[in-house]
Amino acid sequence: MSQSDHTELLSQVRNGDRQALAKAITIIENSGHPFEIEEKAGAQVIGITGAPGVGKSTTVDALIKLLRERNFSVAVLAVDPSSPISGGALLGDRIRLTDHFTDSKVFIRSLATRGHLGGLSASTKAVLQLVKAAKFDFIIVETVGVGQSEVEVMRVVDTVLVVLAPGMGDGIQASKAGLLEIGDIYLVNKSDREGADQTAQDISRSIEMSPPKTVAGKPWIPPVLLGAMQNGNGVVELMDGIERHRNG
Repeated sequence: MSQSDHTELLSQVRNGDRQALAKAITIIENSGHPFEIEEKAGAQVIGITGAPGVGKSTTVDALIKLLRERNFSVAVLAVDPSSPISGGALLGDRIRLTDHFTDSKVFIRSLATRGHLGGLSASTKAVLQLVKAAKFDFIIVETVGVGQSEVEVMRVVDTVLVVLAPGMGDGIQASKAGLLEIGDIYLVNKSDREGADQTAQDISRSIEMSPPKTVAGKPWIPPVLLGAMQNGNGVVELMDGIERHRNG
């Protein structure tokens, strides 16, 4: 593709052409070369991470529904394991997100890790810059859920949401996985299950013993929230926490 074609495609992306955005992302994934885009303030970028099975995709779905109710546009970059045959992304447990595919204000793209460690694909940063140029209000980056390597998400998002669930040993394993170092907000999902309160207490105690965080130069104590995202319970409080973190 010539430079003029690149320029035209980028112009279409900036004008809200979702097909152009999808095509441009494919170019980045296949070539490894980012588009030349000036860094500008814009969309708030939320990173969602946590172990497999805690309900990350359910949380993404709940956030999309809330943001669309508030008339915000949303892009989702969902990082998935690669298919050993095609090298493409395996969508996994994201079938529930298909409810949003016909919404012109929602853009969902799955990115294959292609062997890249750290919970993100090698092209995630370049793709994220491109999606920012498309002028969404919010961008959600959902990691593949690889445990100890999740820390890489911290480098490309504004707010890191760590999702946990009771009965999975998360209260004990969080510090080992490095999640207490990167989380800005903690959500104990599936709070209708036994042990949710105990998991939240374990995480809160661990946060108290962790090095202090700052946001815009001010102290920030990561909140530990309870919710059942499958039912939408706690999603408003979760969004409030994300906004508080953004505003410092």
